[in-house]
This record gives sequence, structure tokens and C-alpha cells, in this order.
Amino acid sequence: MRTLIGSSDPSRTESVPDDSNDPSRAPAVPASSIQFCPTIMPSDLSALPLPALMREASHRTATLLEQARRHFRVRLPAPDLRFDLRGKAAGQVRLAPGMVWQVRYNAALLAREPDAFLAQTVPHEVAHLIAFAVHGRGIRPHGDEWQAVMRHFGAEPRRCHSFAVDDLPTRRLRRFDYHCPCRAHRLTSTRHYRALAGQTYYCVACRRALVPGPMPRAPTPGLPPTRPVGCN
Repeated sequence: MRTLIGSSDPSRTESVPDDSNDPSRAPAVPASSIQFCPTIMPSDLSALPLPALMREASHRTATLLEQARRHFRVRLPAPDLRFDLRGKAAGQVRLAPGMVWQVRYNAALLAREPDAFLAQTVPHEVAHLIAFAVHGRGIRPHGDEWQAVMRHFGAEPRRCHSFAVDDLPTRRLRRFDYHCPCRAHRLTSTRHYRALAGQTYYCVACRRALVPGPMPRAPTPGLPPTRPVGCN
């Protein structure tokens, strides 16, 4: 299995929630198991139960994908859509094992602010898919290409959401140093232990496999290379 890794901020700490009995937590739901419903007016969204909001988010995702396919003339398979994201992040796009694009939404934040979630978070994540499909995976995640897609959707190209998340329980994951020929990476403990078990992670920029440990320092110009101890 292989997973592409790339972050504009290698030092960013990933936040995930502790186990709790929060009734708003929802299990992972593949897109194939969700039946789309007609679009509901924003004024009606706050009264909907979570399953209905998840159907509405799925419908909105599919609508934007089809709109982008026609406008940008790009072929993009339907992503694996899930509502299993925890913590303070509202959404996430990643290339899962098997080279399948996966879109993950935070069901708790969808239930909390459905209007803003559908208007901002859903196009935010779909725009990542389209930008990668049109321009390749080497682009900056929130660069000009992604911003252009957001404007096409009529959404403000903001990198971060403004949802109230201070009361969400989180824990900080330990991070481990990895590197590739072009940059340093910081993998969470989850990915680190998967790598120890045999999974390979790749850089989205140079497409080379990540290697454990900090990035080696470049030799100082003008100094001869250091000879290993014990060599003649």
C-alpha cells in the first residue's frame, strides 16, 4: 500500500478527539450507501437530523463535482465519501491506499453549523479534488489553483473555517521525523507505526518514498567531506 504525503506546514499538530459518548459522533458512511435528496433551503437545515444533513452534504458534493467536470473538462472518479473526521478539522481530502481519493467530513461540525458547512466546507474539499485533477498533486494545497476553483464555485477561498470548536475534546499525537530528497516531513504516531509495519508513504512533490529520520544537513561549501572513522 502507498499513501501520498504533503503538508504546507510540517510542524502542524494533528488533533483527534478522545473517545466519548458524544451523540453527534457518526460512523464512517461510504457514499454508495447514501441516497441523495432534493436540495433543502438553508432556513430548513437547522431542523434536520444528522442523517438528513449527511445526505444533503453528499448531494452538494456530487453537484459540485459534476459542475466542475463540465467546466474544467476533467475526468474524476467519484471519491470515497465519509463522515468520520474527528477533532477540530471540518473536512479533509487524502489519497487513500489503493490510489483512491477520499473526502472526509466532520459530522459533529456539520450538525452544529449546517448552513456554513454546506456553503464553505463542502466546496473547500471538492476544490482540492478538482485542483489536483487539473494541475497535478504537486501544487500547493491552498494555492492559486485551488482558489480559482473556489471562486468558480462562488465560495470564498479561505484556508481555515471559523466554527466554534473550543469545546471539542482533542488529544495531541506525537510526531516523528521523516524526509525525502526535497523536504522534511512530520508523520503522526499512527502513520509512523504503519510505516514500521510495512506501509510506504510518498511525497506529493517529488513522488519519492519517505525515509525515517531528520533530513540530512547539506555539507558546508568549501569543506572536504568527512571521512568515516576507521577508514584508511
